[in-house]
Amino acid sequence: MEKITVCRLTPELCGDWVQYFDEIAFKDHQDWAFCYCLEGHLEPKTQESWINAQERRARAIELIQSGVMQGYLAYAGDRVVGWCNVNDRENYLYLTTMFREIGYQPEGRAKAIYCFLIAPEFRGKGVAQSLLDRVCEDAAQDGYDCIEVYPFVDKQFEFQYHGTYGMYVRNGFTEIADLQYVKVMQKKLERVDKYGNIPNAETQKAIEDAQNGIGLSRGFSSVRELMEDLNSDD
Repeated sequence: MEKITVCRLTPELCGDWVQYFDEIAFKDHQDWAFCYCLEGHLEPKTQESWINAQERRARAIELIQSGVMQGYLAYAGDRVVGWCNVNDRENYLYLTTMFREIGYQPEGRAKAIYCFLIAPEFRGKGVAQSLLDRVCEDAAQDGYDCIEVYPFVDKQFEFQYHGTYGMYVRNGFTEIADLQYVKVMQKKLERVDKYGNIPNAETQKAIEDAQNGIGLSRGFSSVRELMEDLNSDD
């Protein structure tokens, strides 16, 4: 199999993302081709009003260009062969609304994985694992406490787009809640810098202060963002 390269989605890669959804992602299931990975960014009660494929496509492009929709693309050569929709848990309207309605109160600062979508001919070949590895690596560097995932309770369900329960167990995730249709699983993260080093207590305190805007002109969501700001020419 060709080497898989994982890239964080940026507005510049929006064209690749759109082409993947237009031509590849659902070529074996055209009945799902209207999706454009919007579900997590819509409230549950509004899902049925967003059934037009072109409207969903246009909305997804807007969300990518504005940085609201985030995630990773997997490439084999110059072809996109996989996608993972990843974001701060609080940025998913579907999750925050559902949790509020059922009275579930999640803990910790979580990077949430909402969806995996692998090209038909690349399924079962480790592409989802490559995406998951990159998500965990970047989330640790960005100061998240854990990765949170939501596999379906029904393991026989054909479209396991949240990722499979088995994959998460193999990668060290533990179940923390059963919400009837999905399970909530988490993997705790050790915060590391870009070199893979675990910060000491003093550095960890500085990271938390940076995220909370203490002693700074503004808050920063990650150490990476803070360092980029410090190294800018402005």
